[in-house]
Amino acid sequence: MKRTMLIALVLCLGLAGSAWARTWTADELSQYSRQDIEAMGNDNLPLQIAYWEWVKAEADARIAEWEPQVLPLRSQAADLDAQIADLQNQINQLSADIERLRNSGVPHRIVEGECLWLIASYHYYFNDGTKWPLIYDRNRDKINDPDLIYAGDTIIIPVPYASSYTVVEGDFLGKIAGYGIVYGDRGMWPQLYEANRDQISDPNLIYPGQVLTIPRTGSRPGSGR
Repeated sequence: MKRTMLIALVLCLGLAGSAWARTWTADELSQYSRQDIEAMGNDNLPLQIAYWEWVKAEADARIAEWEPQVLPLRSQAADLDAQIADLQNQINQLSADIERLRNSGVPHRIVEGECLWLIASYHYYFNDGTKWPLIYDRNRDKINDPDLIYAGDTIIIPVPYASSYTVVEGDFLGKIAGYGIVYGDRGMWPQLYEANRDQISDPNLIYPGQVLTIPRTGSRPGSGR
């Protein structure tokens, strides 16, 4: 009896060993789907192990194949990110410049009898009355009708502040200081005098053609000049 049981045990172990020792080809394993393998539960574990090892080997092979192609793309992506960041910085700078230009200009307080054409014709602005639309476009938030402007209102003339000024017939320091491109305040004429003592000996005597330096330091606080 014991001999019979021992023979049976040896036969069972031999059969089990032969099952675990079996190998499957890739063609055989490819006939199974993931669902097929997962549905086996605890049955045919050697087959399941062989299947998942095959799947892993296939994945490793694909990674090894794609890696040489992916590495250059990663480098290109980094370069593109740097270019995009640089372009974004340029766009931000341009946006700031555009906004600054849109908001640039000098204030002009309208006096009785003025119109946009007359203001544009002033030599210290455009010296050309036909350029009045530039003033209108800059002040659309304040001017509904370009033919209707009112004394006492302040508008913005889209010209830059001057760093120098050429004297014309009829000018005097107080008048020049009052021009919008200079200070817009006649009382600031001493700044012009002090900055140009090398060519002005008497503040009451200036001559057409003189080029005066317009200092910006020491301007009135909050004047933006």
